[in-house]
Amino acid sequence: MERPCLRNLVLSPYSSTLPGDEQEEEGNDKTPASFLLEDPEGFAPPLVLPVPLAVLVSLMDGNRTLEEIQQEFLHTTGEKVAMHDLEEIVAHFDKLHMLDSPDFSAFLKNEIDTFQALLTRPAAMAGGAYEKDPQGLQRQIERSLEIPLALMRSENQSENQTKEKNFPRNARAFVAPHVDLERGAASYGWIYNALAQCDAEVFLIFGVSHNPMRQKFAFTTKGFDTPIGLLPTDVDFIRRTAALFHEKYDASQDALQGEKEPVDLFADEFVHRDEHSIEFQTIFLRHCANQTGREIRIVPILVNSFAPFLASGAVESPMDDAVVRLFLESVTQAIDESDARFGVIASADFSHTGPMYGLPKPIDLAAQDVLRTEDAALIDSIAKVDPEGFWAQIAQSNNKNNVCGVAPIYCTLKIAQHLACRTGSLLSYEQAVDDETRSCVSFAALALAPGAVAAGTGAAGT
Repeated sequence: MERPCLRNLVLSPYSSTLPGDEQEEEGNDKTPASFLLEDPEGFAPPLVLPVPLAVLVSLMDGNRTLEEIQQEFLHTTGEKVAMHDLEEIVAHFDKLHMLDSPDFSAFLKNEIDTFQALLTRPAAMAGGAYEKDPQGLQRQIERSLEIPLALMRSENQSENQTKEKNFPRNARAFVAPHVDLERGAASYGWIYNALAQCDAEVFLIFGVSHNPMRQKFAFTTKGFDTPIGLLPTDVDFIRRTAALFHEKYDASQDALQGEKEPVDLFADEFVHRDEHSIEFQTIFLRHCANQTGREIRIVPILVNSFAPFLASGAVESPMDDAVVRLFLESVTQAIDESDARFGVIASADFSHTGPMYGLPKPIDLAAQDVLRTEDAALIDSIAKVDPEGFWAQIAQSNNKNNVCGVAPIYCTLKIAQHLACRTGSLLSYEQAVDDETRSCVSFAALALAPGAVAAGTGAAGT
């Protein structure tokens, strides 16, 4: 390979020393001993690289020849790398799918073609993030659902009384976590006890895309396999929405200054393959369908990050962007044209702070209190079904707390308004802190409804 080019991988300082340890403190002003090379898309394995190799890899930008990399490496480090060794390193990285090369293109095409040929989307996280065995998963889900019920039995209510008092029957929109099922057990329990009271037949699920997307939205018509059964998609609704969008977009005059960006709502369908944010919701929805005998269909929608709107400052609201506005208008029109009853779910976590999330300062109890207050302001906007107020707070802080779910929450609130939701209730708010790095992720469960929503006791923030 004459001009090796590293794919869009992440190279970051790596330390096996915990924050606050003496070794780390002594080396604060020194170059890290090693670097971590990661693939956000998951095709290549993570590698811990010594500094010289990290420097060498950083030179693989597609512009330098092998000879130029060799010379630049010598100039930067004072060390010489033999051409034979450099060629072997390049070949090894290519074999690991780390380079943008013909071999990787062929590999990726095969992966995409294989996924597109599937009639359903396999349960990618089963056996890892949650139980693969049907009975085991059933027990895992039931344990989550039992947590809020057990908390409320202290009031000596019957189970029916408990559900009627704390879980609204008329909620149409929900904010659910996508944190792992172990840490988020209580919040999943709260949200899906509430959702079980909703009579919707079709649930739109706006999920976070943790992997890169080219487009702003990604549909898939594939049903989601789960260990406890298939959760089908509403294929007709998806196709109708896509058709409406393209009619509107082709006719629009204000899509962009200059040429319109090309839009294909299925171009990023492959990203659905390994994305957990929607998958975690499907296992609970499938359980709900199994328990109630209801036919539940879903509309899975991955949403690209709205961070570019913050960076450019070109829009005051995501609705100023033609693609976002016309997509959401198409969704609401398709809802109006359908005879089905609809609900909508935002699969979204809240703040991500601390070393694990790119913020070097470990979080302490005082910082957790500050975080709780800042999250509460966002939650208040959600409970008021106020998408623009929610966005204004994110924009004002430039999303300094790394809220993972801005785009799904915003889109869900816009659909919730169309479903006549006017008020919401916080059912649960939690903070999960990693003991080793003192990093924190927060998440919540909220239900939004056309009328007043009975407030749940909620899980205490921890």
